[in-house]
Amino acid sequence: MTTHRREVINLYIQSKGEVRLKELESMLPDVSSMTIRRDLEYLEQRGEIVRTRGGAKSIAHLSMLKEAAYTQRMSENTEAKLLIAEKATKFVVAGRSLFIDSGTTSMYFAQKLNDENLFVLTSSPNVAMELIKFPNVKVSLTGGKLNRDTMSLSGYNAVEYIKEINIDIAFMAASAFSTNSGFTCGDYFEAEIKKLVIKKAHTVIMMMDVSKSDCGMPYTFSRVQDIDVLITDQPLPEKVAKAMKQARITVI
Repeated sequence: MTTHRREVINLYIQSKGEVRLKELESMLPDVSSMTIRRDLEYLEQRGEIVRTRGGAKSIAHLSMLKEAAYTQRMSENTEAKLLIAEKATKFVVAGRSLFIDSGTTSMYFAQKLNDENLFVLTSSPNVAMELIKFPNVKVSLTGGKLNRDTMSLSGYNAVEYIKEINIDIAFMAASAFSTNSGFTCGDYFEAEIKKLVIKKAHTVIMMMDVSKSDCGMPYTFSRVQDIDVLITDQPLPEKVAKAMKQARITVI
């Protein structure tokens, strides 16, 4: 009886994506609220759902939402990202060690690389999947915990692995830039990865379209003086352009 009831609850949550506890109580009038809560706890332990205040959400539903958000970002500012990616390929040198950041612009950049002798480290499983199409490109992932929002790996394991790797050229991406906050992103652990990569790289190339300038995200991972080249799609706002010039950053 218990197994059957839990299957019924699970199927209901999976079909709706998100439910309230009151819905389940109405659906199962002969079952106590405490028993339903224990069922939800059991389903959460199995990885089927995640409990919320007053209800539960389907893990599969949450994953689809994250994937949809990433897919949506892939379709935003496509022309700008393709232009930036094309410009960035001019800085790739055969036989060198590269880091390619996560992000949709980085995905386009990976797609435009040639099949040549390169060692590439990336924090993005999606970038890695693009690069394994090239037999001569050696691909390594940082490891770590996967952030479904950004399709990026970060955390302790990623940090420890990067510490042991030499990086000639880092191709980085930013969610936002302001002259006060510098280059920023929305996840603390990813910011820590980006900081470490920038510190280790001999050359740092930032890929960022103009729409991300003059705004900010919670976590700063780089200041203007930490990078060597900024690749963008249009002329920068006057204030941003002045900051780049003062720091002697090459803007392309």
